[in-house]
Amino acid sequence: MWMPDGNAIVASVAVEGRGQLWAIDYPSGEMHRFSNDLSDYAPDLDVTHDGKVLAGIQRTRVADAWIAPSGDSAQARQLTSGGTTYERLAPGPAGDLLLSSGNGDLWLMHADGSGQPTLIVPQARNSISASSCGDRYIVFDAYHDNKLQLWRADADGSNGTKLADDSGGSDCSPDGKWIFYTAAKRLYRVAIEGGTPSEVLSGAPEEGVFVPRVSGDGNLVAVRYQEGNPVPVGKIGVVSASGGSLRFVGQLAIGAIGLHWSPDGKGLQYLLTRSGATNVWEQPLTGGDPHQVTKFTSGHIFGFAWSRDGKQLLLTKGNESSDVVLISNFQ
Repeated sequence: MWMPDGNAIVASVAVEGRGQLWAIDYPSGEMHRFSNDLSDYAPDLDVTHDGKVLAGIQRTRVADAWIAPSGDSAQARQLTSGGTTYERLAPGPAGDLLLSSGNGDLWLMHADGSGQPTLIVPQARNSISASSCGDRYIVFDAYHDNKLQLWRADADGSNGTKLADDSGGSDCSPDGKWIFYTAAKRLYRVAIEGGTPSEVLSGAPEEGVFVPRVSGDGNLVAVRYQEGNPVPVGKIGVVSASGGSLRFVGQLAIGAIGLHWSPDGKGLQYLLTRSGATNVWEQPLTGGDPHQVTKFTSGHIFGFAWSRDGKQLLLTKGNESSDVVLISNFQ
């Protein structure tokens, strides 16, 4: 948003996973941060004609880790309570859970909820995704030097090593030998020990592919992508893990987020919010209409995954509120 005098731009800039308000001088580009709190400010901003009062949207999210046996909503049990807000999770090494907090920090905790989560991997701050490669490594994508990078660390979070630049999401093969990741909107595969990556997908869509997910048998990689003009349509498809062309599976409903394989490998699942409640939905690989998997009647789900044995649905679940705020004396 331009200031009325044309000498600065005000913007919400992500800082440790939260949008904070900055003034960017024009034309020098010098930046000045003028909010410093735990809120998340949306990009939507406005200012009075005299430039003295700023209006913004302040968002607050509260989310905890949950576990649901066989995906049964009625048996869902909360594992964490209060304090840190957890937004994503995945099966971790040695049967633990790998959690990602709102600012992108990575944590490990016992899958039964006992004990307290332990902060790991200092390089993972501002991470956007994380997975464990067997019981030996953790792989994550995180912002460093103003760009996303693919990193690997030991299971306890030590010995962080950068593997690639410009990553945009990653996942490990079930045998822990390969990492599949996106970079420059294309899909690549690299050995867990590092080396030269190879491109997996031939003839990638013009808008690129995102959110790679490896099937339980390691044979297929699912991705999200967009096609269409002038308004792109969200879709999901699969490609052979050894390389090949993309096969269309289904169209995504507006607002669908995330992507995971169903435990039986016969469908792709994502999150969809309807009537104020978020649930897991599944698109069969054979086509047809998607169907609802969980039956929650309230609350929002921000992330989900299945345990390696497919018996437990892992969730980060909570609520998000938004308020309009007025800020004065910010220059």
